[in-house]
Amino acid sequence: MPTVAKVTGAAVGAGWNLALGCDLVVATPQARFSQIFARRGLSPDCGGSWLLPRLVGLQQAKRLALLAETIDAEEAKALGLVTWVTDTEEVDTFVDDLTARLVAGPPVAHAQTKALLNEGIDRTLRDALANEAKAQAVNFAGADVREAYAAFAARREPLFTGRWAVPSRPEDDT
Repeated sequence: MPTVAKVTGAAVGAGWNLALGCDLVVATPQARFSQIFARRGLSPDCGGSWLLPRLVGLQQAKRLALLAETIDAEEAKALGLVTWVTDTEEVDTFVDDLTARLVAGPPVAHAQTKALLNEGIDRTLRDALANEAKAQAVNFAGADVREAYAAFAARREPLFTGRWAVPSRPEDDT
């Protein structure tokens, strides 16, 4: 299931790392972010030591964690730590629309995509291609692919269900 973080204020320490663990992050211009741990005599937790270097590279991760600087939403977006910066008055509508689009999407394909991207970051291209082939086999066994093609042909939006199209047992064929 895709996850969305909405940050409208301070996301500090573990709070920021929880947001970084989400698939998409929406922030308002008032949002502030800090890996505050060093200022408290601590080291990162809640996955920050794993998430930060993968999202911003090792040097920027060290900068954020060792100096415990506070950055604004625009800098966080420039670093790739925030997906969108949206006006405060529009953030709820934006997030509602975003989540509605995700919910309307193909659940099995979303799950496959999220897993492939999360696993692919530390795999070889050969492993990624093999995993993609396995995921596509799962996708083609579902009804959502047929629905997507039918919707395209009918020039309408698809209605995804996540249901299987291939019988699970041979006797189900009859």
